Amino acid sequence: MPSSLHSNKIKDEKNAFVEELYKVFPEKDKLVSGAWNSKATQIHKYYLALYIMNFQKPKSLKTKYFNYLMTAAIESEALFLGGFKNAAFMQLRCAMEATFKLLYYETHPVEWELHKSKGFDLTGLEYREFLYMHPKFAHLNILKYDIERNWGELCQYSHYDISIVNDITCVIDIKNIMSDNAGFEDSMKKIKSTIREMVFIFFMIDSRWLEGIEKAYFDYIFEILYSKAERITLIDKLGIV
Repeated sequence: MPSSLHSNKIKDEKNAFVEELYKVFPEKDKLVSGAWNSKATQIHKYYLALYIMNFQKPKSLKTKYFNYLMTAAIESEALFLGGFKNAAFMQLRCAMEATFKLLYYETHPVEWELHKSKGFDLTGLEYREFLYMHPKFAHLNILKYDIERNWGELCQYSHYDISIVNDITCVIDIKNIMSDNAGFEDSMKKIKSTIREMVFIFFMIDSRWLEGIEKAYFDYIFEILYSKAERITLIDKLGIV
């Protein structure tokens, strides 16, 4: 233990940090029925698509990467609602990266066995390049440019690009995303882009992912994430049922 500060002083400093932290947390009522209810719902409607896919996930999935991506996605939404935008986007990036790896290792069972024992790995670009070379990808109207652009924007948060990361010099600087109208709309675009790309990769892995699900939930996935033309293309080219 350090001897420079008395333990009571350390405790006082910790308590002061906690007091400031709880001042920046949004009140539950504000998110449930108050001023930020509508924006909180807009955030949740995209993540809900992932939660539906999680509930319906195939029993045939062999790797743990789906569990990892859902862990990151849930933390991401929780961080957005709590006001931690920088960390929320970092976790959303983690979810996207796990999706690239999910596609690769679900397609390469031997490599997955080696990967579990730290005997195999690829660079991030190689995981994405496999996606772009996948036979099903060539038939889809979702372009490599869109994924690379979105991926680059998410990586700005992990690399702490000064042009995009919110400065926090003390706890009180944390500002909830819903109090910034311009920033909120830009964030919604990034969230939607990421989740729509993740979901279409899920269908590349298993076109029967939602087989037998209630029609309202099936329709929700496509209506919230894709245009009518995109829905027709995805369902047709991937043989989604």
